[in-house]
Amino acid sequence: MKNRLIGLLLCLSAFVLVANAQQISFVKNCSWEDLKARAQKEDKPIFVDVYTSWCAPCKKMAATVFKDPEVVAYMDKNYISIQLDAEKEKNHGFFTKFRPGAYPSFYWLDKNGQLLSTKTGVMPSELFLKSCQDAKNGSLGKQIDEYNQKWKSGNREVDFVEKYLFEVLPQVFPDSVRPFFNQYLTGLSPEKLKSPRIGKLLCRFTRTIENDKVWSTLLEYNDVYSSELDKSLDFDRYMYMNLIRIPMSVRTEEAKYRSYMDLIESKNFPNKELYMSLIQMESQIFDGNYKEALAQATAIGAANEKTRPYLYREMIYTFIIGKFFVETYTPSNEEKQAVITLAEKAFELTPSKSTVSYLAAAYARSGDYKKAYETLAILPFHGEPTLSNAVYGLLNLPRRR
Repeated sequence: MKNRLIGLLLCLSAFVLVANAQQISFVKNCSWEDLKARAQKEDKPIFVDVYTSWCAPCKKMAATVFKDPEVVAYMDKNYISIQLDAEKEKNHGFFTKFRPGAYPSFYWLDKNGQLLSTKTGVMPSELFLKSCQDAKNGSLGKQIDEYNQKWKSGNREVDFVEKYLFEVLPQVFPDSVRPFFNQYLTGLSPEKLKSPRIGKLLCRFTRTIENDKVWSTLLEYNDVYSSELDKSLDFDRYMYMNLIRIPMSVRTEEAKYRSYMDLIESKNFPNKELYMSLIQMESQIFDGNYKEALAQATAIGAANEKTRPYLYREMIYTFIIGKFFVETYTPSNEEKQAVITLAEKAFELTPSKSTVSYLAAAYARSGDYKKAYETLAILPFHGEPTLSNAVYGLLNLPRRR
């Protein structure tokens, strides 16, 4: 009891020190239990801002929204507020119950610590205030408890699973989503695993390679998902990212790259030969062996353009990020023509703003600036996707003066 009293006094003194500052009066150096005790004493809900020292959006919120006079007045009147550094204060009692997956993360809780609502990311003052007001009537914690109970009782209806694992659970325990989905997949028959709905859910996990049921299912039925899923989802692009771009992204980290490649090579799955040839082709690009890579890309594209037209788009993109278009490299005439052919095929089979840009860059690389400008002129008439500024800079496109 004496320790609890001391803790409350510390919380109170810390509050007094910052109460006159032009920002939300965040309590300092206060344990989770003492924070709840204070909230109960003052009959106020709790607001928790979880941040990190390196998080730019966190700093933006602190410098703007948390200093907005209207926000300060509302929060100090209606909430007990605390800021927690997710790294330096990782042992704080709050984190035994909640695990943020992004920063900043905001949590609104009742005076007993029951979750009312949570949000992540930068937001303007008006939206933040509305979130704070709406949270007072929230019941997210109760909803989570109900879903947890249904899961524990064995409910595995796909509608429930999708909402629980991809909408509810990520708000408090994002790291639990994949283990729970692994558990769910383990209980499904092969026929159910082949369903388009499962394939669509699996697309959420293509940014990582792990030796588990999620990844093995993705590999085992990739041909089924490719043919059965709505083409607008572009499932093949997800597979390209998973099996090609992820290993290539760590190619300079020998141990990690080798672990990925050993894992891929150890599996038997549909289209493995194609993906292995793509890995070999991309390795040639990043090693600067453009002539060999172009010959491989041309052969791969020609062999698969009727069934996998997207390959031209993906391969020409790799030549861009692989520095083929930068001024420091001088391609041969043969290479210039080969990259034009790849870009023309990419635009013909998958027209978009991106493939228009690829084609213009290929013409410019060959010195045909007239065709490059003419191609860029049709850019507004095509849809997404567009290129990021970082990738666009690698195209080395001519600029009008």
